[in-house]
Amino acid sequence: MRVTAPLRRLADRYATETCLALFAGRPIPEWARAALPRLPKTMADTDRLAGAANRGAIDLAEAVLLQHRVGEHFDVGVVDVAEPGRGTVAVDEPAVRARCLGDLPLGERIRARLTIADPATRKVQFERA
Repeated sequence: MRVTAPLRRLADRYATETCLALFAGRPIPEWARAALPRLPKTMADTDRLAGAANRGAIDLAEAVLLQHRVGEHFDVGVVDVAEPGRGTVAVDEPAVRARCLGDLPLGERIRARLTIADPATRKVQFERA
């Protein structure tokens, strides 16, 4: 997604102005100098925000793709087990990662039923069949 690029490049603005000033032998602009101590936190905050925007867009797209397929069964791969009875699965077609409930053997392929695909909440969930 390109919409988050400006957030991730915010820090570049300060670094570029600093480098240009040093190269030209002139003082670093005060607005850039004043921002430098806060830059690491700003970079972390904008990366976090951009990541959340990306994930939200992907979650919405996945829910829209699957909203008319609730109740269908899919062959999925178990890619993460967060705790007993809950983890993450990957669907091949359409390419979707989602939560899944049930006994999930990490790294194995299982059959799962789509139980939730709600664009309003951007939630997709499966349950082991």
